[in-house]
Order: sequence, then C-alpha cells, then structure tokens
Amino acid sequence: MVRHYSRSVVAFAAAPLVAWSAPAGASRYRTSISIAHSTFVAGAPLRTTPPARLGRRTATPSLTPPTMQVNSDPKPVQDYFKYLQNELPPATKDMPSTIVGKGRIGDLLARYGEGSDTVIGRGDSIPAEGEGPIYVCTRAEDLEAVITACPEGRRDDLVFLQNGMLDPILRKYSLAENTRANLYLAVPKLGKPPIDGITASHPDGLTCAYGKWAGSLQGRLAKANMSCHILHERDFQRATLEKLIWISAYNLVGAIYGGASMGEVATRYSTDVDAMVLELGTMVRFTLTVGMLPRLEDRLREYALSVKDFPTSLKEFEFRNGYFYKYSLLAREKGFPDPTPMHTDFLEEGKKLGRIDW
Repeated sequence: MVRHYSRSVVAFAAAPLVAWSAPAGASRYRTSISIAHSTFVAGAPLRTTPPARLGRRTATPSLTPPTMQVNSDPKPVQDYFKYLQNELPPATKDMPSTIVGKGRIGDLLARYGEGSDTVIGRGDSIPAEGEGPIYVCTRAEDLEAVITACPEGRRDDLVFLQNGMLDPILRKYSLAENTRANLYLAVPKLGKPPIDGITASHPDGLTCAYGKWAGSLQGRLAKANMSCHILHERDFQRATLEKLIWISAYNLVGAIYGGASMGEVATRYSTDVDAMVLELGTMVRFTLTVGMLPRLEDRLREYALSVKDFPTSLKEFEFRNGYFYKYSLLAREKGFPDPTPMHTDFLEEGKKLGRIDW
C-alpha cells in the first residue's frame, strides 16, 4: 500500500500574499509592539487613493492612516520569556494522592504509593476535601465524566496521563494549565513490572511531565525505577505532538496489515510508517506552527522497537487519528488539498476493505 503523496499541506496552511510597494518618499507611521497586550501596529504609507493592484488582501480606500492591528492572547509571549529565563513551576514531592482508575497505570501508581493513596473507580466521586495530585488514569474518552465529577475547588489538582490530543476538552473546562504527562512506559499486564521507554537516542528515558504536580509524578515514578523529565510548556507540547504522531501512524499502519505488532510495523512496514510519520509531522508544522525535531521517524521507530511485542489497533479515534482526519475533512470542505492524503487514504480505504473500523 505504498503511494507517493505530495506535500499539499503547504498549500492548505498558507495562501500566497501579493505585496505592493509604497511610492518613494511616502510618509510612514511608527511601528509599536506592546508585549503586555500582544498588540502589533504596523507602519503603513499614507495614501488617499488605493494602489492599482493589491492582490488578494486589499484595504478599503480611506483618508485615515491605514494600520494593521492584531489582538491576541499575551500568554505565548509570557511563556516564551519564562522559557528564556528557564522558569519552571515550584518543585513538588511525592505525597498521598488520589488515583482515579484501577487499570494498569492506576495500579502501577498505587503500588508505589505505599498504601497512602485514595484509589477510586472512574465512575466514583472525587473527594472534595484533601490536597495533592489527582492522577486521572482512565481512557481519554472518559475524561469529561471524570472532570464533571470533580469538585470545582479541586479541578486544578487533576493530572492528565492520557495519550492523544486532549487540548479541546481541557480548554472546554479551562484546564489547559493543569499538569499533564506523556508516559513512555508500558505495563504488559495488571500488576506486572513496567517497561521504561528507553531508546538508543534517549537512554535516560522519554517520559515527561509539565505543570504544578510534575515533581510529584516524577517522584512517584522514580520509586518504580521509571524516568520522568520535567519540561517547559513549549517543549512538552512538542513531545505531546510527537507521541500523537507515533500512536496514530504506527497503530494505523499496523491495523491495516492485520494487527501487526509494533516491531513488525517498524521493520517490515517501515516504508509506509516512515512516510506517514513525516506527513503528519509536516502537517503539524504548517497548521500548528510546531516544528518537530530532526530524525523524527528514527526516534519513533526506536520507541516502537522498545515495545516491539505490543499489538496495534485503532483506539480512541477522536483523540488520535481523528484529530488529523478532521483537518482533512475541513480541507476537503473548503476546497483545499488534503494536508495528510496518505493518512486519509489508509483510513478510508482500510475501512472500505473491512480491515479497520472507526
């Protein structure tokens, strides 16, 4: 199922602008940048008549000085300065916690809590009293129920450990600043020792966390001899998208080829999966303006080989492959080229052939 796909994502992400030059000697207005309000006022030549051709984007003829003003959220600027100053949240230590979910990850965290945690099922009420992190160890599709069951006063203690794109649901409940983690570890069966995501490129592990309770999670995982790195938000976002690409591409290719294992996808079907990884990485670069680090396909292959015996399948479609597919549908609706044609082809043709369902 090898096909060649053009990088049509570029056409989808950016439409060309036709610039025009101001007449020589035209007066210009000052340019100012206000970091506090993220407002940019661009200098523009004073004119009383429109130029002959402006291209796609034109200004309405006016006697008033033309300006361009963009009002946006100041948070990215503030976060960037924190990044430059190497500011991280105050360090926290492992402490008695609340664990929501009794599956493999919830059981792992509880085992190393030495009996001091409150462990509840995904449908149970979260105690209103108490302090410390609330580790949410459920599937992504259960998040809304967990969030609504959590008392308002404790929602900022929720720690999200799920795979996939969680941003939409976290923004819906104003929880985008909550602690999150990318767990590059595997628990083969309930109660079994975990396998750390250690690769040749990352001998110190790939698991990472960001936010208020990142230090507490790091301390808990350390008791299980698992690594965990505390990152700035911008680096954590890149790591989150990288894992989203891995879990989406490897599971889709593996499912198409009869549920191949991660190791089989990384070796027997490397041509397909590497092409899809690069396609999804390019889409992220041009639509979310988050660039992946070099050798993306090599890093993801290394991790797949570290869990080579794990089976592949499509799960939690809305939070994984569905995130990319919705951009494809949007592009199709608006008349743009598909930003991820190979991914779309595998999804749609695989479903027609009865190899996958979503």
